[in-house]
Amino acid sequence: MLSSLIAICAHTAIAANVTDLPPQWRGDLGVHYSTTVIPDTLIEANQTVGQRRAVDHTITYAAQFGFTDYLSMALALPQQAASRVAFTEMNKMAYDPISQTGTMIGADKVAPSETGGSGAGGLWMRVKGTPLSESTFSDRGDQITWLLGLGYQFKDETSRWNSSSTDGAGPASPAFEFTSLWSTKNRAAEPYVGVVWTRRFSTPVDTGSGVVDVTDPSALDLLVGMEILLYQDDNWANKLGTEFALDLHATFGHATWGDGISGVEISNVLPMSDAKQVTTGETSSLWAGVDLRWRVVRYLDWTISSDFGGPLGRRLEHHYAISSESKMAWKVGTGLTFRMRDPIFDKR
Repeated sequence: MLSSLIAICAHTAIAANVTDLPPQWRGDLGVHYSTTVIPDTLIEANQTVGQRRAVDHTITYAAQFGFTDYLSMALALPQQAASRVAFTEMNKMAYDPISQTGTMIGADKVAPSETGGSGAGGLWMRVKGTPLSESTFSDRGDQITWLLGLGYQFKDETSRWNSSSTDGAGPASPAFEFTSLWSTKNRAAEPYVGVVWTRRFSTPVDTGSGVVDVTDPSALDLLVGMEILLYQDDNWANKLGTEFALDLHATFGHATWGDGISGVEISNVLPMSDAKQVTTGETSSLWAGVDLRWRVVRYLDWTISSDFGGPLGRRLEHHYAISSESKMAWKVGTGLTFRMRDPIFDKR
């Protein structure tokens, strides 16, 4: 679980082609698998009251089609193959008559527990364009590529909040996304910077004991990176070409507060809040990563990615003074992109 936080904090650069679009009447088909592990410690009044470990396995299916050399439509469907949160060394939640709320300080330990789910997430639809492009508009002397994108994600009916989080995974809220990325080329290196803003909206969720309005956290991600061309051979495989590229990148993100359902972020809560709406705190995150891309031939890219860092901690539920204190998190993944680049469509 914690899929919405993972999705926000584990944003991964798109390896070599962060500002690249497919040519007119051609496109890309891709599939990417990633594993994200986020361990943290639960803290109340500077005392440790529990441990959590979130593991999320995600497969993303993607397609992109170019209407012109500088305008494309993209679809992406994330699927949580398995999403689990393990709670260990947890104290029992007890009622504190003085503060009239729950506390875990001084309470007995409870048995380890686990929550989890799986299922397809909300479909992403994105429109991308390059008003500036080093390749498309090389005749006018552009020295930089500027990519703009607008996206929308549909509501997920099987989110992490459904039925006490036993069936689904990922955020429930629909979302609007704005992307702005800039890249340039300097000899064998292509530095880039960018910003991705994701605004999520309130949506009703059936918890099994009633309908609750949920708003997953919105996010602002700032990206910086550099792609370095390590090797290139245009004569490989009867002039189909091959190349190796290394992508070094870092992402700083900020996630807003959100309205979720009590009993999902914390394994045991009091009956007064269980399955009711609860507000989670804001958090920031910092990730650094390395991607290695091998363009086997001009029609196929294989990417291996890794990221380290994680969220910086937040208050889990406003009913209780319990916050997360993050440890080192990591993410690894691999993906294939099939590039439809048949030369019969080349301009004459």
